Amino acid sequence: MKRLYLSDIQTEQLFSMIRWFFLIICGVLFYYEPTRNQLNLTLETFDYLFFIALGYMFITQIALLTASKFEKIQKILMQAGIIFDFVVIFWLIELSGGVNSLFVPIVYLFLMHATIYWRTRGLILAILASIVGYSAVGFFPEVTINNQLIWVYSFNILFFIVIGLFAGILALRERKHHKEKTTFQDLSIKDYVTGLYNHRSFQNTLGKLVASQKEFTLILADIDDFKQINDTHGHTIGDQVLSAYGNTLQHQLDKSDSYSFRYGGEEFAIIIFDQRKRAIKSKIENWNKLFQHGMSLIPELNKENITISYGVAFSDQHDTKEELFKRADEYLYLAKEHGKDQIMFQESFERIGESR
Repeated sequence: MKRLYLSDIQTEQLFSMIRWFFLIICGVLFYYEPTRNQLNLTLETFDYLFFIALGYMFITQIALLTASKFEKIQKILMQAGIIFDFVVIFWLIELSGGVNSLFVPIVYLFLMHATIYWRTRGLILAILASIVGYSAVGFFPEVTINNQLIWVYSFNILFFIVIGLFAGILALRERKHHKEKTTFQDLSIKDYVTGLYNHRSFQNTLGKLVASQKEFTLILADIDDFKQINDTHGHTIGDQVLSAYGNTLQHQLDKSDSYSFRYGGEEFAIIIFDQRKRAIKSKIENWNKLFQHGMSLIPELNKENITISYGVAFSDQHDTKEELFKRADEYLYLAKEHGKDQIMFQESFERIGESR
């Protein structure tokens, strides 16, 4: 059975939907007079609460829809969302009867939300905050305190603690399972030395992209004279060279619009959703600069000029996976034939070694 696991974005989208649902419900209950009177709700400050919630949720919704472009803002809003939930929930409890409020169960959602992002310490803090918040606003509207009120209050506090801890245990357990599963998946689809996706991942990804007829660029990169490096300095140093280039690609490529793979040996494959020749050349030059910096950190290779050759092919809607790869491989071969340390595009090749 496939295990259901939501990413942070998906989880926040779910909580956002729940917020919208409760906002609509609250609007109906508070603004529809017969229901408001029947449930003994008060409109005192509900207008402020309603429009503050509406504004925050609107901003959050925009952030979630543009999460890939504004990742930092989105993360701040996700963390702030927990505090926002706390304020709104207990404000709502105060307006709807205090200890006996029909909205008390919503506190459980706040505890689950806090568990997801704040982990164990955050959960304990959230439980304590819930107890303090409920105690403060729960008795605020009450004129007289009787035994029944105390029993209701006590049981709700008990449920906050029990359900909060139970939700925390489940969340931590699920997170652990997901981490283990992700680790095993990474072992099967990633290369150990470079940390990049492996040959099988490349074939699967390339096949899917060609079938989708999306426009992209396939770049094959090969470290020049790598066999000589292994023969002279040993495979340990050779692995450091491979790792340095793998790190270069991981730091330089935007995961939202590119993929990088170790195709095999000293050969790498990069897929970029951009077909502008000048932009691609600029990217490759930046990779080479960072790679050379990595080489300078390996004492055995300080005095050596280790270069890389590139073959660049642009996808076409009539391409098969094999045709596109063959084209990029041919350009890589031509780059090697013309003196190495080259970028060979579909139309021509350009030397980059002179600019170093």
